[in-house]
Amino acid sequence: MTLGSVLLGLSLVGSPMMSSRPFACVPLASSKSTPRASDRTWPARRPSRRTSAKRSLANPSAAPLPTRARGRRSATLLALSLPLLATGSALVVLRTRSFDRQVGSCAIGPAQPLCSEPAIVAHAHYGAAGAGLVGAGLGLVAAGVTAAVPVTRRAWLAEAIVGGATLTLGAVWLAAESAAYPRGLGDDYVARVGPWFARRAVAASLLGAGLGLTLGAGVGLLPPSRAARRSAWRPTLIPLGLGVAGRF
Repeated sequence: MTLGSVLLGLSLVGSPMMSSRPFACVPLASSKSTPRASDRTWPARRPSRRTSAKRSLANPSAAPLPTRARGRRSATLLALSLPLLATGSALVVLRTRSFDRQVGSCAIGPAQPLCSEPAIVAHAHYGAAGAGLVGAGLGLVAAGVTAAVPVTRRAWLAEAIVGGATLTLGAVWLAAESAAYPRGLGDDYVARVGPWFARRAVAASLLGAGLGLTLGAGVGLLPPSRAARRSAWRPTLIPLGLGVAGRF
């Protein structure tokens, strides 16, 4: 019994079923491999409307002002030009007629009652002031027309430069004409004072036009308010019922 058990044990040890083989872990082949998160290529994200709006607000020269802001500025500039044009035109017409009467009396003779040098100089001053008001009104009209058009900030800067140059030219010319006044009621006074009056009026009109254009360009360069940058509609209760109020 003991000998049989030993023989049976020896036979099992030598059999191939009891031979030790190393086990290898073989991964299962899947039909589709899942890529890692780092290997994925994501499509480029498009900038949203809010981001593009913020970029345009950060760069004022990239886009013109909103429509309602342009309309308000244009209407304001045109409204300011009306009283200047009316007052300046009245001064130019009235003072030119008075100047012509004074100079005509001096052409007859220096002893005429209307031939007064201080009166002639006063008419020239008021006439130049009227011409300056007309020029300022025209400058505001030009700025108002520009404000109605969707222009960029560079256009306003160019208009401001032109206005400043015109203002400087008119001021220098007016100062030169004031120094070149023909003093004394001499024989050539009538021949010299007429062209002097006209040149002085032109210089004053250039000064006024430059001033009006510069002021109008300054209004155009102002940044839009927050209410004008966006529009929002909201219902509002009014005494007669339900209304809609807009903020621009």
